[in-house]
Amino acid sequence: MAEEKIELTEEEFLAAIKTANLSDYLAKYTAKIADKRVTEGIKSYEANRNKKDFSDKERLETVETELKNLKNTNLKTSLDNSIKDSLKEAGLSEGFSKYIKVDKEEDIEAAVKDLNDNILGLKQKSIDEKLKEGEPPQKGDVTFAGSGMETAVKEFAKKISPKEE
Repeated sequence: MAEEKIELTEEEFLAAIKTANLSDYLAKYTAKIADKRVTEGIKSYEANRNKKDFSDKERLETVETELKNLKNTNLKTSLDNSIKDSLKEAGLSEGFSKYIKVDKEEDIEAAVKDLNDNILGLKQKSIDEKLKEGEPPQKGDVTFAGSGMETAVKEFAKKISPKEE
């Protein structure tokens, strides 16, 4: 069923409210809404008035603060990008950028080199410990081209494949 839309004039609406005995409820509701709107209006007016009452000095200080924050953000972004580029050049993941803490662009290269040296040192230490324990180094693929294994595989394949005549 489609709901029927009823359009009432103001007088008809008020009469319907009285008939439904909702006059007190409507009065409380409209007072509550009116209070809320008046309170919001006052707050908005005071906020705007306070903005207008700023002296030129205060306005200038506000703009300078915003400019300083913007410059700091741009500098941080620029440093982050330079750090990531230096890490890529060193063959390291960009994820290591969180371990590089520098304030100047000139310090990035040294910090990345130091990080890379530390990582290589840890890898070498791990390799040295494995060798001390007697663990043999891992071998690569023994079936690479030119190995005896490749020749043996080919000969075995010839033996088991049916000969074409």
